[in-house]
Amino acid sequence: MRLLIVEDEPEMIAVINTLVENYNKDIEIVSCSNPYQAMKAFDEQPADAAFLDIKMPEMTGLELADYLTMKKPDINLVFVTAYNNYAQEAFDVNAVDYVLKPIRQERLNRALDKIYKEVDIKRNKYIGPQSEVKIQTFGKIVIFSGESVLKWKRKKSQEVFAYLLFQDSVPVHKEVLCELMWPDCEPQRASHYLQTIIHQMRKSIAEIAGNKIVIEYADHSYRIRLEGVDYDMRRFLDSYQRAFTHKVPSAEALIETEQIYCGLYYGEECWIWALGKQQDLAIKYQRVLEKIIEYKMKEDNIDEGLYYINKWFANGFYGHQNEYGTWIRQKTGAAEQRLI
Repeated sequence: MRLLIVEDEPEMIAVINTLVENYNKDIEIVSCSNPYQAMKAFDEQPADAAFLDIKMPEMTGLELADYLTMKKPDINLVFVTAYNNYAQEAFDVNAVDYVLKPIRQERLNRALDKIYKEVDIKRNKYIGPQSEVKIQTFGKIVIFSGESVLKWKRKKSQEVFAYLLFQDSVPVHKEVLCELMWPDCEPQRASHYLQTIIHQMRKSIAEIAGNKIVIEYADHSYRIRLEGVDYDMRRFLDSYQRAFTHKVPSAEALIETEQIYCGLYYGEECWIWALGKQQDLAIKYQRVLEKIIEYKMKEDNIDEGLYYINKWFANGFYGHQNEYGTWIRQKTGAAEQRLI
């Protein structure tokens, strides 16, 4: 096992190293005296676990934990501190243990026992996603991996993820996220809520999607990076762009685009920040649908014409009610009965 120790007091580093070696001399120890040195070492070779001091001059252990879990969501964290008032924050970010200074051999042994237990569980449990990872945002937001579906531990976790996804890889400052998600909350508490949610999301997402969906953190900002993910909103926009690249889009290209859209963007939620994009996508979908209906009416294809006209009415669109109603009466003589 590879263990990262981050502690700004040289004497304490020496103490922890000795205690770890007393427990098991086969543990590979990487000791760092500041968070930035630790980040560099972790980038070069990730560790299975980390002992982090919470109060350090350059960066807190909790902030460093955010970076480490971004790189390796299943890392096992143990916080080491002289202060007992950070215990809740530590366990909120899924820490394995919380050890108070001065450290006794027996106490450190218990923490390492927990780490080994977690390492064994994770090695036996997770082999990586074998199925295609998909993100659905039309109608409701869902993350799939084959038959598996991500279960959100908190409703707010779903919204934070949805907002970062909505930003389309543009970094969002953590203060902006805190103000948007918890407008009436004291800033420090909101920051703690955000940090907790990010840690929990990374762990849950990694279990279902591996490294195909990554929540990155840099310059106090978060963003989502997707690799090889089937994302319906992006696929719809790409298909729409291809269809309307031509002055006269083909019926096949329009139908392909129409099939991707299966409801309002984030339609099952009431997120005010999503309304602008929701309306823009709905307008694009309306344009696609009306062009398809135009083709079907010219072809006198009654069954398919009715199918798409019914979709148009079901979405509450306006502007062609009389035209479509007249066409249906001419072709079937029963407009009201045939419309949903």
